[in-house]
Amino acid sequence: MLQALLEDPMVQSGVAPLLVALVVAGALQRTRFAWFAIAAALATAVALATGIGFTPLTAARKALLLVLLAPVAGLLCDRLDVSPRRAIPALSALCAAASVWVYWSVLAQREAAEMLVLGAGVALFVGLMVALTLRLRDDGAAGGGATLALGVGIGVAALLSASLGNFTNGIAVAAGGGALLLLQFALGRTLAPGYVGTLTTGLAAALFAATTFLLAQLPWFGMALLLLVPLAAGLKLAAHRPWRVRLVVATLAPMAVAAAPMLAAWLVTRAAVTP
Repeated sequence: MLQALLEDPMVQSGVAPLLVALVVAGALQRTRFAWFAIAAALATAVALATGIGFTPLTAARKALLLVLLAPVAGLLCDRLDVSPRRAIPALSALCAAASVWVYWSVLAQREAAEMLVLGAGVALFVGLMVALTLRLRDDGAAGGGATLALGVGIGVAALLSASLGNFTNGIAVAAGGGALLLLQFALGRTLAPGYVGTLTTGLAAALFAATTFLLAQLPWFGMALLLLVPLAAGLKLAAHRPWRVRLVVATLAPMAVAAAPMLAAWLVTRAAVTP
């Protein structure tokens, strides 16, 4: 029975990652490591669904590797107390450049002009997503809301775009964000994500969306619409309300915006099957 339960896709992508993230975040709530819960949730989902392996090193596996390493890089920035004026442009540029390495095998199969346009477009998207998400590093409500909404948006859009792997990845990221929101609600106080949380969220959202765009059927405008999610999360809505009210509002706003990329994926899928 337990084996059958662990083979259920919703348990693999949602329930198990949520529980693991709650345990990790709860145990580390007074440290800089609490937002490692997002990477823990993702690792749990991948381990249950396919197993964690990096050979051969495909584009999808390169993306997963970078996302799992992101909280370590974020922790280093937090430890060194790097100024946001330096950290945000530097991390965004590094992630944009890394995306070329991630997708080189895919881009190299295209004609030169198409390769340059796709490579530049994906790198720009990755850099912007990381930069917009890093702006939320001091706000636990906004960081959690953005993580939940980006994960759901990417997961559902990936499912509609025929990418089961990125559906699992997206929902696992959402589970990590949901766990952190639940913990903050229960504690009645913020857990600042720092660079640990926001770099993980931003890079995961950017690479999983770009992978779905390049390797599945997510339209480019659906990918671009995801950039609105961290913007919505960063709005200072209900700023003077009690903490728990603000937490709910900071969750609902980006979730509403995340409907746009899901709708874009649905419209493209519907157009493809309509005679």
